Amino acid sequence: MRAVVLTLLGRRASAVVLTTLLTVVMLLGATSPASAHAGGLSPTGVRGDVVAVTPEVPGLTITAIEDGARLLVRNNTGVPVEIQAVGTSTGDDSSGDSPAGEGQARAVTVPDGDSFTWIDGRATTLERDLGLARTATWSVPMTVGGVPVTVTGQLVAEDPPNPLGWWALAAGIAAAVIVLARRTRRPNVLLAVAGLVTVVASLVHVVGATLAVESAPLWGTFLDATGIGLLVWPLVVVAAIAALRGSAGGVLGVCAGAGLSVVFILPDVTVFHFAVLPVAGPAELERFLVALVLGAGIASAVAGAGALRALAARAQPAPGTTPLTRRASSTESGAWSDQSTDSPDVARRVSEPVQDSGSALSESEKP
Repeated sequence: MRAVVLTLLGRRASAVVLTTLLTVVMLLGATSPASAHAGGLSPTGVRGDVVAVTPEVPGLTITAIEDGARLLVRNNTGVPVEIQAVGTSTGDDSSGDSPAGEGQARAVTVPDGDSFTWIDGRATTLERDLGLARTATWSVPMTVGGVPVTVTGQLVAEDPPNPLGWWALAAGIAAAVIVLARRTRRPNVLLAVAGLVTVVASLVHVVGATLAVESAPLWGTFLDATGIGLLVWPLVVVAAIAALRGSAGGVLGVCAGAGLSVVFILPDVTVFHFAVLPVAGPAELERFLVALVLGAGIASAVAGAGALRALAARAQPAPGTTPLTRRASSTESGAWSDQSTDSPDVARRVSEPVQDSGSALSESEKP
């Protein structure tokens, strides 16, 4: 009975996980994957930088941060700096951010000794497409103590990577884990390891995305970037420990956690298609981490049914045995032989009544 339950659980778990993954893929395919990373950043094909401040003002520092997504002004001039508003906006945006294609939505005054970070649609690289052009210039007007100042910068297009290679890597990881899970005698151990790998890769991915954000507090950005990872990672770790011990519940937990890890990483598959990634560290490492979580997560979810069937097979009794004959003692005096009750000798001994040796009398001794 236990074996049947394990098998049914495995089939249902795989069906649920696969259905969830397909649903999420369809939903994500119908929407834009922008703002997938921490701090509202997203992969782009353009990198930006500040070129000059005209005229130069002592104490005024303006830089492009986060690969050109935002501008940062530091005012040590002794007078207020005003970022002039260009374009229109239909809402109160207290952060000073403006949509791509527009300028600063409202005028912002930066007092002396203060700094200000904002997204300016004239200069930002977010959702920027230069088309066939390789470079473009931008300018942002300001006033320093009433004196007009112009900040100019440049946008540079970078060649995208070959996405097919990274998609092939993710598919290869998934195929390798599935094949190994089917061939090994203990697939629950393999799935537990694969689940732990997805946790580590997801965590490193989030840390890299967090460290790339310069415009927000570190811990707040990290917590925002983790998302469902705060629930998924502990679930997978606990389930993996249980799966290593042969627990069916642990295998189910790894399957569920692996499926959720894939859902968590799916918006970030855009890193396969863009050159400039909002991460601290090599872009190739980020793409590898996404491919690893995607491949190992899908494989763990798919191979879960096989692992449960393997556990069910190990839980089934051997043909012709009973629970009594399977409980073998380690001592020679009390050892039960692994015999079947179908044996005539065993059946006869079991069916014979047990008589008290002190009361067993022969017919001739009875009065």
